[in-house]
Amino acid sequence: MELPAHFHFTHRRTVEFADTDLAGIVHFANFFRYVETAEHAFFRSLGFPSHSADGAEHHGWPRLDVSCQFLRPARFEQTLEIGLRIEELRTSSLRYGFWIFGEETAGRSLLAHGRFAIIHVAFTPPARQLHKAPIPAPLRARLENFRSSPPPAS
Repeated sequence: MELPAHFHFTHRRTVEFADTDLAGIVHFANFFRYVETAEHAFFRSLGFPSHSADGAEHHGWPRLDVSCQFLRPARFEQTLEIGLRIEELRTSSLRYGFWIFGEETAGRSLLAHGRFAIIHVAFTPPARQLHKAPIPAPLRARLENFRSSPPPAS
């Protein structure tokens, strides 16, 4: 598995005790929560909430497809770094890859990697209808900018 040359966004967090089992190992489902937390931080960094309930419509990003390959366990109080990279941007959907690294005494190691495919939707409360909606133009422009810009200088 080849790592990307750069990520479009990185997010750090510490593994909490509530995320682990008796042995202090993170339950696999929490890896998805960590990625979702990074995704929400990414949207906030762009000036857009990942979910909104303003006015007549509510907007959100349900999952279409999720995959993850688990390579090593994450443990209680370990610092994790989650890297996101946009792979595909369509009219109403977005697919990104993620990589989860754990800090260890000897540096950092790749714990898991995978992909999320998400779709932008609107929910109209009176009619109780959920329907796909185009990604708002200002957000799309920012996402396109990531896809077309060169990697940051190291």
